[in-house]
Amino acid sequence: MSLTIGERLKLWRKYLGLNQEEFSTLTGLHIGVIRKYEHQINVPGGEALVAIGQTGVNLNWLLLGQGEMCANKTPPEDADAYLRRIEAVRGLLDGLEVERRSAVLEEIFSRVQEAKRVADLEELVRTMAKKIA
Repeated sequence: MSLTIGERLKLWRKYLGLNQEEFSTLTGLHIGVIRKYEHQINVPGGEALVAIGQTGVNLNWLLLGQGEMCANKTPPEDADAYLRRIEAVRGLLDGLEVERRSAVLEEIFSRVQEAKRVADLEELVRTMAKKIA
């Protein structure tokens, strides 16, 4: 039996280590909307999918259950060092009070989102330049 979109969304949220309220804040979607998606009352539309996709989920996996859960399947050049660094950040965050941790996480996420947007745009420009040449 395959999972529903709502079940996959909940699995993704838990993979990120977020509760529904935190995921709502991260995506900018109302918490009630998140709950309806996870309980299969509603299915995310286009704008919601864009917001959810920005969290790093593979939308093909989310919608169809196909492919990897994470959108970026390319491991970092030094995966062990990368994971150690992420774990170190997590340890630092665990040492903060809840409100400060939430603020720092929002800032980190915002910066990573912006870096990803820039990288995507740079890749698009390179692709277009190759087609023109």
